[in-house]
Amino acid sequence: MKTFEECFTAWVDGQLSGEALAAFEKELAAHPEAAADRDAARQLGKLLRAHSTAPALSNADFFSLQLQRRIDAETPPRRQPVKPEREAVVSIFSRLAWAGVFFLVLAGASFFLTIPHRPAQPLAPSNYFAQVVESWPSDPGISATTVYNPEDNVTVLWLDGLDYMPSEQLALK
Repeated sequence: MKTFEECFTAWVDGQLSGEALAAFEKELAAHPEAAADRDAARQLGKLLRAHSTAPALSNADFFSLQLQRRIDAETPPRRQPVKPEREAVVSIFSRLAWAGVFFLVLAGASFFLTIPHRPAQPLAPSNYFAQVVESWPSDPGISATTVYNPEDNVTVLWLDGLDYMPSEQLALK
């Protein structure tokens, strides 16, 4: 679907026909100034075709310089307002504050980028290290099994087949 401007341009150029022309002319009923715009556009097109080339300037740089001087003369110069001393001092302190914030952010970023970070460990490693390499009980009825839990960093030696010893006897020994 073409926009109103696209249809208007095609209508001015005489490129609309059939149903598209009928539909667009119905839409133009809401725009009474459209016929005057069409006549003006056609007249402008005829003038541009009749005078398609601009006259060559003998000294284009001189013309540009004169034009720039005329523009400068008609344009009022822009002046910077003079700041009172208090505003100048506030401006200096605000700049220093922003510079401080910038360097603080820069220092924080360089700290986190240059210092290596280790992933968090659940338990700190101990200075002592034990590893069960082999276990053999002297009695063939006793079995020894090792179980390692990596989450808690604990190794348990499980002994099956030992005789039960009451707690009273353990306390006496």
